[in-house]
Amino acid sequence: MTIGPTQTLVNLVLQVALVVGAISGAYLGRRRRFRRHCLAMRILMAVQILAIALVMAPSLAAYVNNWTGLSWLRAEIIIHAVFGIVLIGLWSFINLALLGIVKTPRHLRRFMWAALAVWLVSLALGIHLYTSIWA
Repeated sequence: MTIGPTQTLVNLVLQVALVVGAISGAYLGRRRRFRRHCLAMRILMAVQILAIALVMAPSLAAYVNNWTGLSWLRAEIIIHAVFGIVLIGLWSFINLALLGIVKTPRHLRRFMWAALAVWLVSLALGIHLYTSIWA
C-alpha cells in the first residue's frame, strides 16, 4: 500500500491533535484527576497505535523495501521510528505498572514526563520529515 501526501498530511494533523490531547492529559494529571487522565491517555495511545499500524508502518516498510543506502533522510526516518517504539514501550510499561503487573519505583511521574518528551521529539521529527519529503 502506498501512502501519499494527502494521507500523510491527515496523519500529521492527527499527530498534532494527539500531542495536544497528551498535553491536556498531563494537565488532568497535574490537577489530580487521575481517572480522566488515564482514560484520556489510553484513548490517545490507542489512536496512536492505529495510526502507526495504518499509516506509518506501511510508509516505513516502503522506504525499507526501496533502500538504496544510508542518507540523512533515511537516518532521520529510523530515528523517528525508534522514538515511536520507545514511546509505545514507555506507555506499555506505565500501564502494566498501574495494573500491578510489573513492579516499579514508587512514582511513575518521571516515566510519564519522559513519554511526553519522547512524543514531542517524535512529532518534531515527523514534521521535519513531512516537510522534507512532501513540501
